[in-house]
Formats: sequence, structure tokens, C-alpha cells
Amino acid sequence: MHITITGNLGSGKSTVAKILSEKYGFELYSTGKFQREIAEKMGLSTLEMNKLMLKDNTYDFMIDEAVTKTAKNNPNKDILFDSRLAWYFVPNSFKVFVTVDSTIAASRVMNDSRGNVEKYNSVSEARTLLKARAEAETNRYKKIYGIDYFDFSNYDFICNSNNTPALILAEEIYENAKKHFEPEQ
Repeated sequence: MHITITGNLGSGKSTVAKILSEKYGFELYSTGKFQREIAEKMGLSTLEMNKLMLKDNTYDFMIDEAVTKTAKNNPNKDILFDSRLAWYFVPNSFKVFVTVDSTIAASRVMNDSRGNVEKYNSVSEARTLLKARAEAETNRYKKIYGIDYFDFSNYDFICNSNNTPALILAEEIYENAKKHFEPEQ
């Protein structure tokens, strides 16, 4: 079973993905971690990396090709893709979008250790920079692939993480994914 999980920045999707991986035995594939590693090697923030990616699609193609190849080469393996666009590149997946209020997201990211490429001085600054990053990513995806990442009709399951613990979200996602893949009777 393949599950793709995406959502608003700071929605907790990576935390939920980690729980799904640990609790249900999914192999976890995170493109965000991969992108942050590239940014750090280049001495860039995640926002700067996104702006670079607007001008140079090499990194997008590299990441997206790896997602496509991983899914294609492992059709019967339980893989959870923590990725902005895996829903687009892994067609036979259960597609999840996690929403969150922007202030809650900023507070979460502010308190999360994301290395030197993603540091903020205040919740207000985090909120502003997360919004700018989301806009840069949205524009990039429209330009490269002609898709709207925030069009909820692209997803099988939409959930909100404002007041729901990550463990509960993980359980809900897993139960809905199982139903999604059950053969029709």
C-alpha cells in the first residue's frame, strides 16, 4: 500500500508520517528532508532554496523522479511518501492532505528543530516566511506541472491537525487507507 501525505507547512504531516511508519511498518520516504539537506549543503534557507527552484527546475525533477521511481519499483511495498507532490507522481496511492491554522503552524515550526536552514525569531516572522514559502512552492508547481497543490479534489482524505493529536490523525489515515484499498464487493 502506498500513502502520500502532504499539507500546509507546519501541519504536522511529517510527525504523522513518522507515527504511521513506526506503528504500521511503512517505509518512510521524505522529500522535505531531502530538500532541506540540499539547501544546507548549498548554504541556503528553505525559502531561498524554493526561490532557486523557481529559476532552476533541476532539483524538482531530481526529487520527483526519485519519488516516481521508488513507487514504480515497489508496487507491493508499504511506503509512506511525505512529500508535497507525491500525490501527483504516485497515482495508485491513498492521497492525504493535512490542514492547519497558519498561527498554529508558525508556532509549531518555531519550536521545531529544523537545522540552520529554517530558523525564525518570532511566530510572526515564521508565519510570514511560511506564507512566502507556500506561495513560492504553489507558483513553482503551477509553472512546472500545471497543477494546483491546494485543490482538495486531488486528495482522497483531508484532515485538520489544529486540535487533533498526531497519533489520532495517523490512526484515521491508516483506517481510511485500508478502506480505500479494499477490493469492491
